[in-house]
Amino acid sequence: MLFALPISAQTISGVVTDQKNAPVQNAEIVLLDKTKTIAQTTTDANGKFSIDLQNTQNALLTVKVNGFASFSRLLPKDFSENLTIILEPQAVRDEVTVSITRTESRLSETPASVVVLDRETLDTTAAQTVDDALRQIAGFTLFRRSSSKTTNPTTQGANLRGLAGSGASRASVLLDGLSLNDAFGGWTFWSRIPNIAVEQAEVLRGGASAFYGDQGLSGAINLRTGSFKEKPVFKLQTSAGTNKTFDGSLFTAYGKRGWNFALALESFQTAGYIPTAENERGTIDTNANSRHHNGFLTIEKRFGGADDLSEPPAVAGGLNFGISRIFLKTNIFSERRDNGTSLTNNRTYFRQVALGADFSGEQMGSFQFRSFVEKQTYDQTFSAISNNRNTETLSRIQRVPSQNFGANLFWSKVFGANNIVSSSVEFKQVRGFSDEIVFVNNRQSSLVGSGGNQQIFGVFVQDVWRVLPKLTLNFGGRFDYWENKNALVSTKTLANNLTNTTNFPDRSENAFSPRIAALYAINQNFSVVASYAKSFRAPNLNELYRAFRVGNVLTQANENLRSERADTFETGLNFTGFARKINLRGNFFLTEVSSPVVSVTLTTTPNLITRQRQNVGKTRARGIEFDAEYSPFANLRFSASYLFTDSRVADFPSNPLLIGNFLPQVARNQLTFQTVYRPTAKLTFSMQARISDAQFEDDLNTLRLRPYSTFDAFASYKFKRFEIFTAIENLFDSRYDIGLTPNRTVAAPRFVRVGLRFDLNKK
Repeated sequence: MLFALPISAQTISGVVTDQKNAPVQNAEIVLLDKTKTIAQTTTDANGKFSIDLQNTQNALLTVKVNGFASFSRLLPKDFSENLTIILEPQAVRDEVTVSITRTESRLSETPASVVVLDRETLDTTAAQTVDDALRQIAGFTLFRRSSSKTTNPTTQGANLRGLAGSGASRASVLLDGLSLNDAFGGWTFWSRIPNIAVEQAEVLRGGASAFYGDQGLSGAINLRTGSFKEKPVFKLQTSAGTNKTFDGSLFTAYGKRGWNFALALESFQTAGYIPTAENERGTIDTNANSRHHNGFLTIEKRFGGADDLSEPPAVAGGLNFGISRIFLKTNIFSERRDNGTSLTNNRTYFRQVALGADFSGEQMGSFQFRSFVEKQTYDQTFSAISNNRNTETLSRIQRVPSQNFGANLFWSKVFGANNIVSSSVEFKQVRGFSDEIVFVNNRQSSLVGSGGNQQIFGVFVQDVWRVLPKLTLNFGGRFDYWENKNALVSTKTLANNLTNTTNFPDRSENAFSPRIAALYAINQNFSVVASYAKSFRAPNLNELYRAFRVGNVLTQANENLRSERADTFETGLNFTGFARKINLRGNFFLTEVSSPVVSVTLTTTPNLITRQRQNVGKTRARGIEFDAEYSPFANLRFSASYLFTDSRVADFPSNPLLIGNFLPQVARNQLTFQTVYRPTAKLTFSMQARISDAQFEDDLNTLRLRPYSTFDAFASYKFKRFEIFTAIENLFDSRYDIGLTPNRTVAAPRFVRVGLRFDLNKK
């Protein structure tokens, strides 16, 4: 709504209020000439603003602020009115744009089970890491219940909808289109994510191999950083908390004359806590702690306009085909962890260089080229522990060097008004070896080297077809072919200096992963979704050739592992109503996985549990999931997520006794709840709750991890460009079960931190 009074020409003044006539502070006012920003300001404590029209013909005035729907209006050159702008409450997230299905689309028009966490949500959660923030989505879990802050990286694989089995991720995790899944072991280094730079997290639940190949068995997680803007960006965050925890991060970006630079730096350390339950501790138990340093540098050159990042690409050679941008991105990451006993620790050193280019033409469509090279060295020590936990001896020292490089070319084109066709060609090669020193009775007994090469080639095609105004179809598929080559295990016995080498034959497999999905809008409030997808996961080099030991549990490699294959059926109903203040989504799903890789117990003795990764015959996960968001007022938002999944072994010819058992590390019921309340523009309160059912740690269903609930709280106060905040994780100090192998380990105690944020672009 607008009310006008005459004032002097060329200077636009006004006030921004909510529907109750209360002033809205810190609203961002921007004047655009086509797509170029010509002036901008923010409202003061009384909601007032003043901005120069600068003799621009038909300038576009936009108003944006958290909690409200965006406002825009075209202003003629001689416009001279005093504006009163009344903002409507922000609609729920169905208008958010997502790209996790490889094509940009509004969330409300995406025929998939997708949940989005925006920057506002990430900023108002007590969680310190991205993986803990993602736990607000029921169905998202790591292999173990604990946070990435204090757990071994090999237990940080992401899973969705109860498809677990081992520490490797069953979900593809990406940052700006580049995989974060470890190439050798399949787990995810969540510490590599520059949290301060992430603008949006998109989670796709259900088979995603049609989009992302072997890493998308149970879904995908796409983390998007902020795009380059014409004005400089500078953000800083630091905090200190209990357990001697300190962190600092910085994100800055600047662009001029088509050149853009972005830098993200992060440093973190925590003294952690003793994970072994207090009544079972011995003298060898120490803190599980971690520290890491992470840095990203991006250099980009855009074409088609010196300052306007939105103009079409340059025209080359009369073919209307040109490069719109090229970029170089580098990442250096180092991490060290102590894993809860005197002799167990691990270190990681990771380097990555990525090169990309975007180019397009009117007739040929748009292309994106991406290539990368990465190297990693992962060191870890293992130990044998006495029953009373008072003595500990080294059992293995391991060094795992790995290399990974790959490239992909993605193409998309709009045909007519109703079809968006896209495809890609991808290649990846991984080389990795595990070099070990094996100890017996505290003395070196042998040297073991194992590993090999893996090559994966994939082709993807997809069509998003708006058949009718109310009906959208998404269908396509992907073909993948991979080889395991030059694999071997070599053992040198130090007592006699003899070496025994076993060379494994080269092996290859292939997979076709079709996907078809449909969304039908019954009316403006209701829509239905249905889909079918095949997905797969190839066993990684770690599972094929690397053994490891945690406490008194030895897990053996298995060079004969085959790929996991999944069929996923799902259907759901979406509702948006009450002036778009409420959004409800419910889905029923059924996923059957053939030959899933599970750690199967071979023998159990008082001093050693021996397991081996094996292909189980078939597992079945079926259940329902609900997501709800409700925003009754602009300053209040509620959201909740619930998952019920019955995940069991459906068939296992070689061991029928396991049929009917629950899958390890999968809870039947998960419930999360969040609320955010802003009584004033400067003050924010939020709370998060997570409730989980019991789950079993082992395939035999004898080690039961009890149900748990945990609550987090967050509060912040803004003044000008600064924000001071306090966050409490595990508010009621719940020491719930993490592991029973064989001693009970528990979750981290209550964690309190206080921090400061600075954002140059907020006033």
